Amino acid sequence: MTSDSSLKMGEMSTRTSSNVGKFRVTAARAESGKVSLGFRAPQFELTEPLSGKSWKLEDFEGYPALLVMFICNHCPFVKHLKKDIVKLTNFYMKKGLAVVAISSNSISTHPQDGPDFMAQEAKAFNYPFPYLYDEGDGLPFHESNWKD
Repeated sequence: MTSDSSLKMGEMSTRTSSNVGKFRVTAARAESGKVSLGFRAPQFELTEPLSGKSWKLEDFEGYPALLVMFICNHCPFVKHLKKDIVKLTNFYMKKGLAVVAISSNSISTHPQDGPDFMAQEAKAFNYPFPYLYDEGDGLPFHESNWKD
């Protein structure tokens, strides 16, 4: 990603090489001061509803970096950015980045975020990354488990 001084606060501009094209992703600004860049993600073992495969942190060990996205089907920002998320992750995965998305919403309060609907979304948008279901409501990723 590159900075672009013509953007308003909270916007990000992502540019690819000129032969691929340009696209702009606009999103709410959210900064995290809880962990430093490069911290090790907590151990996890979560299922990918689309394939039924169980994924662990160790499955991503061979990559120089891992992008973990917390997304869900009903989120208005995710709905708006799905196609761009696919473009962006395809671009960086070709460069060696590992990517995983996790939904940890309760299906009792957000049934549309359940595993069957997650599988439909992943298939419909051709997610190039595993989209995992955390039925523990994000417990492995609770800030008490973060270690620098």
